[in-house]
Parts: sequence; structure tokens; C-alpha cells
Amino acid sequence: MLTPTEQPGAGPSAEVSTTAAASLAQVWAVFVPIDLAQVFPRGSGPIPAVVGTSDQTGPWDVVGSARRVRLADGTSVREAILASAPCDGAPPSGGRARFAYRVDGFTGPLAALTTAAFGEWTFVETAPDRTEITWRYAFTPRSALMAAPLSALIALFWRTYMRRGIENVRRLAEAG
Repeated sequence: MLTPTEQPGAGPSAEVSTTAAASLAQVWAVFVPIDLAQVFPRGSGPIPAVVGTSDQTGPWDVVGSARRVRLADGTSVREAILASAPCDGAPPSGGRARFAYRVDGFTGPLAALTTAAFGEWTFVETAPDRTEITWRYAFTPRSALMAAPLSALIALFWRTYMRRGIENVRRLAEAG
């Protein structure tokens, strides 16, 4: 769960889970440096595919590192890491790992609906070579009037985008 300093305002959210036939160490080793274009090669409705990232400020498992995510429609968003356990290249221990981040700086249509989004991935090794992966996402509406259209967008398109993404992470982790 997000800590109090990471908590988004009350807003629309979604959660998806899957289980990978891979150890936590293998899942984490694939997840941290993962190419987002492999995770999101297709869009969902008005949500575009990811074509790449740029302007990364540090290792992608260090709190404070940020990058710009480039989308297929020419828009982009900014991601910044809020939490990573383990971090700084360390392998997971204790059968758990966690990664949380903030998304803001929307340049596309979502900019009219939201000011920020908060993502959190948790990984729990439930057995040798078996890892449960959960991805939570919460949006902060730009205003009270934008909460309903943002909720509809999440229900109609964002959950599908998340399901595809988490399954691509699972598939890539299992492939090692």
C-alpha cells in the first residue's frame, strides 16, 4: 500500500493481478529495466500505446528517478519513482518487492481529466518459481466535475490497458 506521503487524493482507481511461473528474483530482474513499449505495444480506446521513454534521470529502482514516457499519439507523461524495495540494484529479499510511482505532466487528452496518477506494483513470491503480481493505479481528478468522466475512462479502457500490461510483464518475466 502507498504510504501517507505517496497517497493520491480520493479518485478513481483500478487494480489487476496475475501470477507468474517465475521466482521473485527473476520477475524483479525483468521488471525494473523493462521496456515500456514491450509492456504497452497496443493502446486501449483513446489510451495510446507506449513507444518509448526519454530523459531518465537515474537508475529505474532509485527513489526520485524520473523519465518521460512517449506515447504513440505524440503525447507524453512524466513518471517519478516514489518507492522501490529493493532499490539500487539489490535483489529482492523476504519474498516481497514493491515499486510505486507518480505520473503527471500529461500532455494529451488526459490532462483535461487528471492532474496526477499513482501506480504501485507489488510482488509476492507464493512458492518457489511462483510470484503474485498486483498493479494498482489511482488518479487524482482535475476537478470534482472530472471525476465521473475519468471513472468512465478507467472502467471502459484503462482496466483493459492494465490487464494487457500486467500480462505482458508476466509473459516477459516467465521468458526470463
